Amino acid sequence: MPYNYVAYTTNGELVRGMVQAPTEEAAEETLWKSNYTVVSLKASRPRPNAAELMPSFFGVKRRDIIIFSRQVATLIESGIPILRTLRLLHSQTEKKALKTVLGKIIEDIQSGTSMSESMQKHPTIFPYIYSRMIQVGERTGNMEVILRRLATYMEREDALQRKLISAMSYPAFVMSIAIVVVYVMVTVTLPALLTLLLAFNTELPFATRALIAVTNFATGYNRQILIGTAAFVLSFTAYTSTKTGAYQRDRVLLALPLIGKINREIIISRFANTMSVLLRAGLPMPEIMELVLQTTSNKVYAKVMEKVRLELLQGQGLSIPMSQSKLFTSLLVQMIRVGEESGTLDSNLETMGNFYEEEADRAIDTMANMVQPVLMMFIGGIVGFIAMAVIIPIYSVYGSIK
Repeated sequence: MPYNYVAYTTNGELVRGMVQAPTEEAAEETLWKSNYTVVSLKASRPRPNAAELMPSFFGVKRRDIIIFSRQVATLIESGIPILRTLRLLHSQTEKKALKTVLGKIIEDIQSGTSMSESMQKHPTIFPYIYSRMIQVGERTGNMEVILRRLATYMEREDALQRKLISAMSYPAFVMSIAIVVVYVMVTVTLPALLTLLLAFNTELPFATRALIAVTNFATGYNRQILIGTAAFVLSFTAYTSTKTGAYQRDRVLLALPLIGKINREIIISRFANTMSVLLRAGLPMPEIMELVLQTTSNKVYAKVMEKVRLELLQGQGLSIPMSQSKLFTSLLVQMIRVGEESGTLDSNLETMGNFYEEEADRAIDTMANMVQPVLMMFIGGIVGFIAMAVIIPIYSVYGSIK
């Protein structure tokens, strides 16, 4: 991530510039090593363009980067130099956003910048973890191996995310349609029919009286309901965008019966897989923990992992600080402890990543199988209630007329 800084040199000269670092602390340390006295340090947040605001339509998708990584690895293995490889892919790609970025990377390499440094200028497309591993590949000379590991890692992340979205999209779609249909019925269709029933002055059943009360409320306070709903959504979004709100939201998500289990297993799987990939790339453990923190979106786990990172820097290892939190399973902690003692931490973490990925996969299937029938029963209950509230008094009125 880029950070803008204002600092004094050893000669007392005030300088301004930008430094690339994974965290603010790392940026400050880099400036300190350059004998700068930091006056101010702020994350650089460029104005987002259309590709960043709507990546699903204009931007570079994760799948594009996966394919790009495998293509580059294959061409490098064939003996083609990296600059020629990028030019070839630039000429063949049909994705406008990716073509633009590749063009800029090619220009940077031609001017003497490394591929990893150029990628760091595009953090929304190439996360810092990606450009950092490319930097390791450039230093060690095994770029194709690093690229294949990155592609495999991103494929697994993408597959799990797609499955979760697929499992939730159908219930969300059905529920949204049901809410819209019920709202239209209550505010448009039913008022005229219920007014007709009231005109016969017959005793109405409880279900009909309840439906009339709901209909009168919905039609009488139509605008207030819409404004209130919009205000609630905006307030909730604003609150959860704050540090405290995001933490409380993530804590609630972890406490939910089935969703919490899925969240925990996905987070642990991502944690184990990320650490395994970075360890095999040869990165030092302190930097690995910083990169893992960047990939952890859940604020509750991020807070615990930050504590683990600090205790790791104090020489307590990885398994000991992790064992002090209930967020990490005993199986994961034991496997990490064995890996630390036997020197097989990377393979043990990969095993745990695979295991919890499969567990999350099964939990998602279970949730999908449970949600769909429950949702159908819920919608059927609402429809049945409305039908009963309307049909029963119609028969009563028909009997009284007859």
